[in-house]
Amino acid sequence: MARPALSASRALGVLNFLAAQGDEAFTMSELARRLDVNVASLHSVLNVLADGGYVVRHPRLRTYSLGPAVIAVGSAAMERHPSIDVARQAARQLSEQLELEVAVSAPAGDEIVFLARAGEHLGHGVQLHVGQRVPMRPPFGSVFAAWNDPEAWIARSLDPIRAADVLETVRRRGFSVATEQDTRRELGEALDRLAGEPSNAALVDRVDALVTQLGERDYHVREIDAEGFYNVSLIAAPVFDSSGRVCLALTLVGFPDALTGSEVTRLGETVRDATRAASRKTGGRVA
Repeated sequence: MARPALSASRALGVLNFLAAQGDEAFTMSELARRLDVNVASLHSVLNVLADGGYVVRHPRLRTYSLGPAVIAVGSAAMERHPSIDVARQAARQLSEQLELEVAVSAPAGDEIVFLARAGEHLGHGVQLHVGQRVPMRPPFGSVFAAWNDPEAWIARSLDPIRAADVLETVRRRGFSVATEQDTRRELGEALDRLAGEPSNAALVDRVDALVTQLGERDYHVREIDAEGFYNVSLIAAPVFDSSGRVCLALTLVGFPDALTGSEVTRLGETVRDATRAASRKTGGRVA
């Protein structure tokens, strides 16, 4: 495997970092510290990005933020991937209908990246942020792995038999359900911190350890008892492309405590129906 060009990696690091920070702006020294890049190298990268309009520098505050050229790239990507805009519309409709937060996510190599969200954070569970990334390994990403790369996902699991059963359940129901746990909340906090300090080795190790801990537990709900009660972390369903692969997911979050099994099933079927409609609207083949 060829080694990536260092300058290209640093440029992507800058853009990914700024994308995850909302409307915040940072000085060069702040970026150098957060990204663990020396100022001289970062100066060259920022100059190239600024010349192309991908970042802008505030003339007085000397801070950097995302530039208008990113919008052009995003608009071109939206035209190339119309399912994203359809999914965003579906997320807004679901959020209004269910009074929950709804996130749109996509696979990005060995990670999952959150592209859009709808609804206000209600104080329940972990808040998701646009630009946030989580690793594509158990227990995360079951709604993608169930149709895309099940063998690879299962191979990364500490319990392959349970992982295979989780994916079979997701395929059968058409949606995944995960429970809220203290480890999940700790992981959400660590991911929030890591978004602001992506080169913090201790945080990277902490996130990895928490993902491993969560993977050791029964995070996914495999059988739903209609009369039982569940503290739900998320419910996700897939959007398919024309080849039958999962290109996006809609994820419901922000649930109140102790949903009944019948409520969990109703919510799951609601988001599943919405993603199937979004798939068909953009020529996707529902698998």
